[in-house]
Amino acid sequence: MFLNCENAFDIQHDDGKNDYSFLPDGEHHWTRYRFFSKLKGIAKTIAAVDEHQPVSLVGLCEVENDTVLTYLTENTMLHRMGYKYVITHSDDPRGMNVALLYQPYLFSFIDAPKSIRPQSLTKPTRDVLRVCGRLMTGDTLYVYVCHLPSKLGGGEAEENRNRIAAAVCDDVDSILHLSPEAYIIVMGDFNSDGTSSLVRQLKSLSFVDLTDGHEYGSYKYHGEWSFLDHILVSSTFLHNGSTLRASHDDFGVLFSSFFLEIDKKYGGKKPSRTYRWTTYNGGVSDHLPIWMKIRISPVTTSK
Repeated sequence: MFLNCENAFDIQHDDGKNDYSFLPDGEHHWTRYRFFSKLKGIAKTIAAVDEHQPVSLVGLCEVENDTVLTYLTENTMLHRMGYKYVITHSDDPRGMNVALLYQPYLFSFIDAPKSIRPQSLTKPTRDVLRVCGRLMTGDTLYVYVCHLPSKLGGGEAEENRNRIAAAVCDDVDSILHLSPEAYIIVMGDFNSDGTSSLVRQLKSLSFVDLTDGHEYGSYKYHGEWSFLDHILVSSTFLHNGSTLRASHDDFGVLFSSFFLEIDKKYGGKKPSRTYRWTTYNGGVSDHLPIWMKIRISPVTTSK
């Protein structure tokens, strides 16, 4: 699954980072109580995606640091689920990072996690996380977690999104060159719909965007739902003979009542966010979580 956590800051200042608005004396009045309420909401969201067993892999963005993830995995209901985590340490001015929670008995690292950071960016932003691990089936799985620059930056942000997209696709292409049947998942907040550069380039490498054809979306703006968050899979997941299978029918958006509130202006429901500008709202996030199911097919051998 993937979730944009909407400013999951701790309450301490990180040297060199502009996190002042999310301190107890900052404009958001970010207190210990609000911090832990946020973590409990994120944990409840992760648990709600699958009521029968813990989600195997959880991509997160807008998490500040190790402190946030340590509290999330050890001081909430996730503690009994045994999650471990890996996080980037990017040059983002506010200190925002992306992370992956994983079940170590289902997914074990083969290589050290990699941060993708193009040198050609015009301003610092979040790194892309790449993790390579072995599943309990013995298959190797590559997972990328992204949080591309916001549209608020105009043309400069668009250029940086394109450069990050090119770097991710170059990295993916290098894997496919060595292993054309590799299992690869690219997920994250692309800050754009299915026409984004990253989606288009990945589709040119035969990836499938599981959000295609689904109604609603993960984000609501001015009454309109869209998918800013995406999960794309390499074509190997759709092959009949593959051990790991996934399709559009194995994708979904979590529409749980505790995650939504009435949209008084445009009607219907919308994500219950933590803040409306600087006014505390008490929700979990302004994005809905998205998820995919990986089906494991038995390997058949001929005699």
